[in-house]
Amino acid sequence: MDKKNTVTCSFILDKDIYNNYKSIVVKNNSNVKGDLVRHMLDVIKYQTTNKDTIEALKEVEALKANPDKKTYNSFSEILAEPEDE
Repeated sequence: MDKKNTVTCSFILDKDIYNNYKSIVVKNNSNVKGDLVRHMLDVIKYQTTNKDTIEALKEVEALKANPDKKTYNSFSEILAEPEDE
């Protein structure tokens, strides 16, 4: 990465918060820096910091990319769908 296009971030954080966060991130085969960078990229892409909104938007993208997804033409068509499916 070109040093002219990078920034060093430094901040003070409670040690317990950092260690708890790191232990979760490591269990998911990632690292703190990588996880924070991915979150920042999602915030930029989706223009929101709300994690629930980001996850919902990702779910919509995945559904749109699935050629086998079931589609409906109206809300009443959804309501008419048998519940056992």
